[in-house]
Parts: sequence; structure tokens; C-alpha cells
Amino acid sequence: MDRRLFLTGMLGLAGAATVVAIARPATALAGIPNTGPGILDELDKPSDDILDPDGPDVQDGVEFVRHRRWHRRRRRRGWRRVCRRYWRHGSWRRRCFRRSFWIHF
Repeated sequence: MDRRLFLTGMLGLAGAATVVAIARPATALAGIPNTGPGILDELDKPSDDILDPDGPDVQDGVEFVRHRRWHRRRRRRGWRRVCRRYWRHGSWRRRCFRRSFWIHF
């Protein structure tokens, strides 16, 4: 067992050395390309929609408001007892089991 571990370790080390020798790390250029105006330039400009009292949400003196439900619907698991009847050897038999269901509140 020790010989097998030694051989697999040596093969792994030789394989890693081969991969490093083939794929040598090239010199990387670090920098930010200056391609033009970006998102940071837009952050410095003041927004006209915020300062304007008659912005896009106001129309004919009526301000539209979004009514969103911020709370999540809560639920919990409940258990219901379900019984079934079946005919067996000349008489009715009953077998009951529990079935889960969700209670929403």
C-alpha cells in the first residue's frame, strides 16, 4: 500500500511539474482601460427627476404610488389524518395514515 501511495504521489508531482512547464505564467498587464464615460461619471451628475416636483410619477396633480406587500406570506406544515376502508377476508378493514398539508396565515 505504501508503494502504491508513493508511486501515485510521484506521478502526480511529475504531472503538476509538466503542466507548469507547458503553461508558463505570462506577464499580466494590470490597469483600467479608459474607453470613455462610464457609470462613475454618471454618478457625479445631479438627477433632474429627483429635483423636479413634476417628475415622471406626477400627472395632472395625481401622484401614483406603488402599494407593495413587503411581508412574506407565512405558512406552516400541518398534519391531517386520512383513513381508508378496504375489504379483506370477508370483512371491512381500516387503515389510517398521516398526510401533510400547508396552513397559510
